[in-house]
Amino acid sequence: MLSEFNMSVQSMTEERLISYASIVSLRLSKSNSFFKVIIIADGEKPIEITNRFYRSDGSFEDRSRQYETFIRVLHFHLKEKSEADFCTGCSWGKMILAGISTIFAALVLSLALYFLKINFIDVVTQSFLLATLFIGFLLAAFWPHFPKTYQPELIPSQFLP
Repeated sequence: MLSEFNMSVQSMTEERLISYASIVSLRLSKSNSFFKVIIIADGEKPIEITNRFYRSDGSFEDRSRQYETFIRVLHFHLKEKSEADFCTGCSWGKMILAGISTIFAALVLSLALYFLKINFIDVVTQSFLLATLFIGFLLAAFWPHFPKTYQPELIPSQFLP
């Protein structure tokens, strides 16, 4: 629920009030027809809001219209009452972790090929080539999800239902 100066967040066990001024970051993301916003406020756990309402029987209801209205009104309030950063895509932390994991996987594969005597070049060159290849695939896969910033009055339409 959004009011003039704060937002009320209800979960199953609690309800909390978060002032717009305490919101430091807003991240929009999308996966197929699943839209999500992550709101980070000072001293609070991250709040995730999606365009789906999950029922107790395990099914879900698509609430895309309500989600889009919520996002637009939230941006309107934050534009004037907050110094929040507005981002889309995944976080830089996830990107760096994925890159490190990819390089580690390339090193492990290179060492495995070396011990199986399947390599045709020295292990260092092979590790470098595999890491470069894996990072290339990772960049191609993550390209649409790269972190980008935007202005609150220019919400990227691809992140709205």
